[in-house]
Amino acid sequence: MRKVSLILILSFLLIGYCFAQDKGSHKGSHNQDMSGNEDAISGDIFEVSPSVGICPVMGGIKKDKYSYSYKGKAYYFCCPGCIKVFKENPEKYIAKVKKIKVEAYQFGYSPEKIVVKKGDIVSIIATSRDMAHGFFIKEYGINVTVKSGELKKIEFIADKKGEFPILCSIYCGRGHHGMRAKLIVEE
Repeated sequence: MRKVSLILILSFLLIGYCFAQDKGSHKGSHNQDMSGNEDAISGDIFEVSPSVGICPVMGGIKKDKYSYSYKGKAYYFCCPGCIKVFKENPEKYIAKVKKIKVEAYQFGYSPEKIVVKKGDIVSIIATSRDMAHGFFIKEYGINVTVKSGELKKIEFIADKKGEFPILCSIYCGRGHHGMRAKLIVEE
């Protein structure tokens, strides 16, 4: 099962890369249902790894071969040009990435509220403490299942201002209907 998931993820990365090369674009869509309907850059789901996700400069898919070390930490990019731009003002691009650990449990999320700015790259490390739970954010096309003890990285660009409910999309017991958190994207 894990190999199948990895193959699917790698397939979507390759499709997104080819799409970006064909169009000459680094800007992603906002659909992350992983169905292949769109190029799924701004809402990709990855097993936890720093070298995959969204480029902090252009918003494309990060690649292992384009990395740069700054203050003892490796940063990954979608192309060599992004490394050059990053070097000019690294703090600007580091500040765009908001890393948040979210833990699901019967019948809630911790934290219950996530606040980011419009344009931020939201990098959620999702986990579950007790059983399978869903992380569903309709407006960003995110619907991820996380099993107990599992970690998943969910990344997207917060490009819509507003308050968005985070719901559990996996029935987890009698209190399931009240299991919610909130994503707040400020201007």
